[in-house]
Amino acid sequence: MDIRKELKRRMLLADGAMGTYYNQKYPSGCSVDEACILAPERITGIHEEYINAGADIIRTNTFASNSMTFGSEEEIRNSIRAACSCAKKAVENSGRDVEIFASIGPMRYVGEADEQRAMNEYYMIADTFLECGVTSFSFETFAESKPVKLLSEYVKEKCPESFTLGMFSFNPTGYTKFGYGMQRMIYTMTSVDSLDAAGFNCGLSSAHMAKLLSGISFEHECVLAVMPNAGYMIENRGRVTYADAPDYFVEKISPVLKMGVNIIGSCCGTTPEYTKGLRKLLDGISDIPKKRIGVKTEEKKEAAESDFIRKLKNKDEKALIVELEAPFNADAERILTGARILKGSGVDIITVSDSPMARSRAESALMASYLKINAGVNVMPHITCRDRNIIGLRSAVLGAHINGIRDMLIITGDPIGIEDRKTITNVFDMNSIKLMEYIRQMNEELFAQDPIYYGGALNYSGANPDAIADRMKRKMAAGCSYFLTQPIYSDEDIERVALLKEKTGAVIACGIMPLVSYRNAMYMKHEMPGINVPDEIIARYSPDASREESENTAIEISVEIAKKMCDIADGYYFMTPFNRVSMISKITDAIKTM
Repeated sequence: MDIRKELKRRMLLADGAMGTYYNQKYPSGCSVDEACILAPERITGIHEEYINAGADIIRTNTFASNSMTFGSEEEIRNSIRAACSCAKKAVENSGRDVEIFASIGPMRYVGEADEQRAMNEYYMIADTFLECGVTSFSFETFAESKPVKLLSEYVKEKCPESFTLGMFSFNPTGYTKFGYGMQRMIYTMTSVDSLDAAGFNCGLSSAHMAKLLSGISFEHECVLAVMPNAGYMIENRGRVTYADAPDYFVEKISPVLKMGVNIIGSCCGTTPEYTKGLRKLLDGISDIPKKRIGVKTEEKKEAAESDFIRKLKNKDEKALIVELEAPFNADAERILTGARILKGSGVDIITVSDSPMARSRAESALMASYLKINAGVNVMPHITCRDRNIIGLRSAVLGAHINGIRDMLIITGDPIGIEDRKTITNVFDMNSIKLMEYIRQMNEELFAQDPIYYGGALNYSGANPDAIADRMKRKMAAGCSYFLTQPIYSDEDIERVALLKEKTGAVIACGIMPLVSYRNAMYMKHEMPGINVPDEIIARYSPDASREESENTAIEISVEIAKKMCDIADGYYFMTPFNRVSMISKITDAIKTM
């Protein structure tokens, strides 16, 4: 089939569900993922049923042909080869001109190294399809645009004549699990040169799909694919069914055909009976209706930056940031008193840590809201990826915004200690960069007039400054406005931060953590990886000094370090040791007179 030629003259009908229909037909024996190899006649038969029902397009039984299902690359390749053979045999048996699409589903990955591994696996999967002679691709049920864009670019580079379709899954509120809205996604993906078509599958019933699409406009003509579910999954006494019968499904999806859809099909819970109903519907349409072409929503005026962000960017002033630790218990009096003292000292913003070292404390955003309300201070909670899944992270960001919080520090978070892993679970649905990208989407979709400004942590002490700078640039590309560094004590580390600033152009608030005693200094030197405390700093503390003498030494050293960093620091980030807020106030007072 010349699919591009056919799309210009008519709507094409894609097949329906493979996995749920297979499980319905064959409740025992091998799984659908194994069936291409162990029971190929089953898969070929299902393809033939969809073709006989009127499908112009069938998708290979490879949605889950990846390392999440199979143990080795060779097993993945073999499953793809077998699936292609099943699809080709079904088309050959039918005697019809039917296009075979390579079905590629999403993989879960966390962290940059894992993301690159997943992309390399996607490329291997695409190569295997091309080796099998399948040149039409359906990247389906994705929740974010990046892997689809990269994968489609790879396929086009390998096979310029290929046809690529990117489909995304939304919930009934019109968002993917990564926070992309349907309107923004269609604008984004129909502008990707390497995609020939874009659309939506899974996640939604036909009724919800029609309702959401009715509010969508397009910047230009494009190829649109729509493949909803047969309603929503119902589990009753161990039996899984879907709510929408074929007639109801077809009735509710019919308005979509008037919206300029080019490829119509179905997804989970459907059978060849649904395809027959769609075929009858399509046969009654002679022309493809035009899409609703609308001017892209006018870009709203850029929201005014907060006083804190403006000060960070002002070369003539230094923003003053002080970190306070949330309490371990239910007593918030100390942190509230500290916040009030710091407000009187002219500190620009108070940042609240989020269970550092994976030790439970009062929740940072709630604690920040408490300080904002009761002390009248600007606040910046740390938001970590360790303790919440995607749903929880989105809820936390929404709740913080509702409570007036507009500044956040986004960090991946310290992992759970080995000794606790038998009883406590790490939750890393995202890393810091992924969460930044997610909040950027929320800013565009939900908070355009009142966005959240967020920063990132800067660990400057790694062996390769180019790698550190590259990660900083990735965070900046994800919307990171500034960086807060670890504590800095040495001239060598000041030079390292200056180098990173030169390489990236980043806004950096340099970390200062006063060492309050000889014992504290020795602990930081020997027990805190990545923190470099020079011997000359240690030598300025006496093991026998009084608290007041040691504190005066800490103030002197902190002010000296701040002066050394004056040319590179856009602000100073103070970590408060042992809740000694009054000492921090003395340091900030001295710095303001520099």
